Amino acid sequence: MPKNNLILNLPGFSIVKVSGYQPLLLDVKYNRLARCSHCHSKQVRKKASYIRTVHHELIGHRRSILRFKAYKLYCHTCCRYGNQQFPGINKYQRATWRAQAAVFHDHSRGVSQKDLAERYNKGKATIERWYQRHYQQQHGELLTKVCPLVLGIDEHFFSKKEGFATTLCDLRKHRIFDVVRGRSEGDLKGYLHQLPGKEQVKVICMDLSSTYRSIVKKYFPNALIVSDRFHVIRLIQHQCMMTYRELCSEIKSNRGILALLRTRPDNLSQDKKG
Repeated sequence: MPKNNLILNLPGFSIVKVSGYQPLLLDVKYNRLARCSHCHSKQVRKKASYIRTVHHELIGHRRSILRFKAYKLYCHTCCRYGNQQFPGINKYQRATWRAQAAVFHDHSRGVSQKDLAERYNKGKATIERWYQRHYQQQHGELLTKVCPLVLGIDEHFFSKKEGFATTLCDLRKHRIFDVVRGRSEGDLKGYLHQLPGKEQVKVICMDLSSTYRSIVKKYFPNALIVSDRFHVIRLIQHQCMMTYRELCSEIKSNRGILALLRTRPDNLSQDKKG
């Protein structure tokens, strides 16, 4: 694709003419073979043509509209009629997928429906419909996403109203896999039952919580449980401090000596070693 066509971000389209300012009108041409919208066969016959206009994503601060020729097709394979479909433009939609995705991301970042409606010259109901469509699509992708082989589980407290949430991390890719409200088995039971690929999980890294340990043994039967290094070191340090206090009862009130005992020997200066 030539560089001047990359501004479209649509496969198969090339720019023929540019006119207008606000909105920017782009006359484009589709260069690929037409396919049947039912069976995707290339054995089609063009019955009639019509001009289609579709709203596209912003170019700078200007709205853009694509205008191109489309065809009504007859398929020789499935013997059905239908209108020509294009990549990046869903069926029955008057805006490209990228334009709707831009609205979804802007609205998720806090831009109001009123501002988006003015920016794209659309109604607030249309903005809400685009947002809900992309939200349902991304939510469906999360539900079918396969659980990673190396999983990290930890809990986080948000607020008194929301309470605790369980965070699942992909430790191989260092990414958050999902966040689920609650931390008890009753809260996580519905989510873990439908989680795909949980039988393939090999390693689960978690804290020393007995609640999470019983949940992991029940829902991840083939996974090896590994304790988090941070919690193990903290537990060892706590036991060491308890031992120090048993050996010397006065050590618990001397913060200077406690700080020295927590410091690695190679990080101590000569004065502190003396």
